[in-house]
Amino acid sequence: MYLRSDVKIDLTEEKVLSSSDVFEVLFDNKKTQNASRLFAKWLNSKGGRASKAEVSKFADQLQTGEIMINEVPFKYSRRNFYITVLRKLVGMGFLQRNVPVWDEKSKKTSYVYLSNTFDIPKKPPSVGFWRISYFICRKWNQTFTR
Repeated sequence: MYLRSDVKIDLTEEKVLSSSDVFEVLFDNKKTQNASRLFAKWLNSKGGRASKAEVSKFADQLQTGEIMINEVPFKYSRRNFYITVLRKLVGMGFLQRNVPVWDEKSKKTSYVYLSNTFDIPKKPPSVGFWRISYFICRKWNQTFTR
Protein backbone atom coordinates (compact mmCIF):
# COMPACT_ATOMS: atom_id res chain seq x y z
CA MET A 1 0.00 0.00 0.00
CA TYR A 2 1.12 3.52 -0.75
CA LEU A 3 2.32 5.69 2.17
CA ARG A 4 3.22 9.28 1.37
CA SER A 5 6.88 10.06 1.90
CA ASP A 6 6.15 13.49 3.43
CA VAL A 7 4.35 11.95 6.42
CA LYS A 8 6.16 13.01 9.57
CA ILE A 9 6.00 10.88 12.69
CA ASP A 10 7.99 11.54 15.86
CA LEU A 11 9.44 8.09 16.51
CA THR A 12 11.55 8.85 19.55
CA GLU A 13 11.36 6.30 22.32
CA GLU A 14 10.32 9.00 24.80
CA LYS A 15 7.38 10.10 22.63
CA VAL A 16 6.21 6.54 22.03
CA LEU A 17 6.46 5.51 25.69
CA SER A 18 4.89 8.70 27.08
CA SER A 19 1.89 8.65 24.72
CA SER A 20 -1.38 7.40 26.14
CA ASP A 21 -2.20 5.39 22.99
CA VAL A 22 -0.94 4.60 19.51
CA PHE A 23 -2.94 7.44 17.96
CA GLU A 24 -0.85 10.09 19.73
CA VAL A 25 2.20 8.58 18.04
CA LEU A 26 0.67 8.27 14.56
CA PHE A 27 -1.20 11.57 14.31
CA ASP A 28 -0.11 15.08 15.37
CA ASN A 29 -3.50 16.79 15.16
CA LYS A 30 -5.81 16.30 18.20
CA LYS A 31 -8.92 16.18 16.02
CA THR A 32 -7.37 13.46 13.86
CA GLN A 33 -6.38 11.55 16.99
CA ASN A 34 -9.98 11.71 18.21
CA ALA A 35 -11.33 10.57 14.82
CA SER A 36 -8.93 7.63 14.77
CA ARG A 37 -9.82 6.67 18.36
CA LEU A 38 -13.52 6.73 17.49
CA PHE A 39 -12.85 4.60 14.42
CA ALA A 40 -10.81 2.07 16.42
CA LYS A 41 -13.50 1.88 19.11
CA TRP A 42 -16.18 1.41 16.44
CA LEU A 43 -14.12 -1.21 14.58
CA ASN A 44 -13.40 -3.04 17.84
CA SER A 45 -17.15 -3.17 18.57
CA LYS A 46 -17.59 -4.90 15.19
CA GLY A 47 -15.03 -7.59 15.99
CA GLY A 48 -12.15 -5.87 14.20
CA ARG A 49 -13.66 -6.01 10.72
CA ALA A 50 -16.07 -3.94 8.67
CA SER A 51 -17.23 -3.82 5.07
CA LYS A 52 -16.49 -0.86 2.82
CA ALA A 53 -20.15 0.17 3.06
CA GLU A 54 -20.00 0.12 6.88
CA VAL A 55 -16.82 2.21 6.90
CA SER A 56 -18.45 4.63 4.47
CA LYS A 57 -21.45 4.96 6.78
CA PHE A 58 -19.11 5.58 9.73
CA ALA A 59 -17.33 8.32 7.73
CA ASP A 60 -20.72 9.91 6.96
CA GLN A 61 -21.60 9.86 10.66
CA LEU A 62 -18.31 11.59 11.46
CA GLN A 63 -18.98 14.27 8.86
CA THR A 64 -22.51 14.98 10.04
CA GLY A 65 -21.57 15.01 13.74
CA GLU A 66 -23.75 12.05 14.73
CA ILE A 67 -20.95 10.62 16.88
CA MET A 68 -20.43 12.15 20.31
CA ILE A 69 -17.34 12.75 22.43
CA ASN A 70 -18.22 13.65 26.04
CA GLU A 71 -21.82 14.47 25.06
CA VAL A 72 -20.59 16.90 22.38
CA PRO A 73 -21.13 16.17 18.67
CA PHE A 74 -17.81 15.45 16.96
CA LYS A 75 -17.44 16.43 13.30
CA TYR A 76 -14.62 15.30 11.06
CA SER A 77 -14.52 15.55 7.29
CA ARG A 78 -15.18 12.35 5.35
CA ARG A 79 -12.39 13.27 2.96
CA ASN A 80 -9.92 13.81 5.81
CA PHE A 81 -10.98 10.52 7.39
CA TYR A 82 -10.21 8.56 4.22
CA ILE A 83 -7.04 10.48 3.27
CA THR A 84 -5.52 10.93 6.71
CA VAL A 85 -6.79 8.25 9.08
CA LEU A 86 -7.70 5.26 6.93
CA ARG A 87 -4.85 5.67 4.44
CA LYS A 88 -2.23 5.88 7.19
CA LEU A 89 -3.62 2.91 9.12
CA VAL A 90 -3.71 0.78 5.97
CA GLY A 91 -0.36 2.07 4.70
CA MET A 92 1.42 1.31 7.96
CA GLY A 93 -0.11 -2.17 8.21
CA PHE A 94 -2.45 -1.61 11.14
CA LEU A 95 -5.44 -2.41 8.92
CA GLN A 96 -5.80 -4.71 5.93
CA ARG A 97 -8.02 -3.69 3.04
CA ASN A 98 -10.04 -5.95 0.71
CA VAL A 99 -9.66 -9.05 2.86
CA PRO A 100 -11.96 -11.80 1.53
CA VAL A 101 -14.22 -13.32 4.20
CA TRP A 102 -17.09 -15.76 3.81
CA ASP A 103 -20.45 -14.27 4.78
CA GLU A 104 -22.60 -17.11 6.09
CA LYS A 105 -25.75 -15.00 5.95
CA SER A 106 -25.55 -14.09 2.26
CA LYS A 107 -23.58 -17.23 1.28
CA LYS A 108 -20.95 -15.26 -0.62
CA THR A 109 -17.48 -13.81 -0.19
CA SER A 110 -17.34 -10.19 0.91
CA TYR A 111 -14.32 -7.90 1.11
CA VAL A 112 -13.67 -6.05 4.35
CA TYR A 113 -11.28 -3.88 6.30
CA LEU A 114 -9.64 -6.04 8.94
CA SER A 115 -7.65 -4.98 11.98
CA ASN A 116 -4.22 -6.56 12.37
CA THR A 117 -3.19 -7.83 15.78
CA PHE A 118 0.57 -8.15 15.93
CA ASP A 119 2.27 -11.23 17.31
CA ILE A 120 5.01 -9.62 19.39
CA PRO A 121 7.29 -11.12 22.05
CA LYS A 122 6.74 -10.47 25.75
CA LYS A 123 10.06 -8.68 26.05
CA PRO A 124 11.01 -5.77 23.73
CA PRO A 125 14.17 -5.78 21.62
CA SER A 126 17.09 -4.00 23.26
CA VAL A 127 17.73 -1.05 20.91
CA GLY A 128 16.79 0.84 17.79
CA PHE A 129 13.90 0.91 15.40
CA TRP A 130 12.66 -2.56 16.35
CA ARG A 131 12.32 -1.52 20.00
CA ILE A 132 10.22 1.52 19.06
CA SER A 133 8.16 -0.59 16.63
CA TYR A 134 7.55 -3.10 19.42
CA PHE A 135 6.05 -0.43 21.68
CA ILE A 136 3.90 1.00 18.86
CA CYS A 137 2.56 -2.48 18.01
CA ARG A 138 1.92 -3.21 21.68
CA LYS A 139 -0.11 0.01 22.01
CA TRP A 140 -2.07 -0.96 18.87
CA ASN A 141 -2.78 -4.45 20.25
CA GLN A 142 -3.97 -2.91 23.55
CA THR A 143 -6.48 -0.84 21.59
CA PHE A 144 -8.14 -4.03 20.34
CA THR A 145 -7.91 -6.09 23.53
CA ARG A 146 -9.64 -3.67 25.89
